[in-house]
Amino acid sequence: SDIRLKEDVERVGTSPSGIPVYHFRYIDSPQLHEGAMAQDLLETHPDVVTVGANGYLRVMYSAIDVDFKQVDEE
Repeated sequence: SDIRLKEDVERVGTSPSGIPVYHFRYIDSPQLHEGAMAQDLLETHPDVVTVGANGYLRVMYSAIDVDFKQVDEE
């Protein structure tokens, strides 16, 4: 969930606990997704952010009230 891996980022809402929710595409991927940004969570929920072996930030979605999902475009 590292913003450095994403493009076409658009905030679409806020979770009940106050976490910003976004639509985005992974760089070089046409599929639209919805989820949180690790960089936001470093400020408010640092305990749910880890660093992967590749050096990018990851979010433990099981510990927050935002779901990571694919979004159908209309």
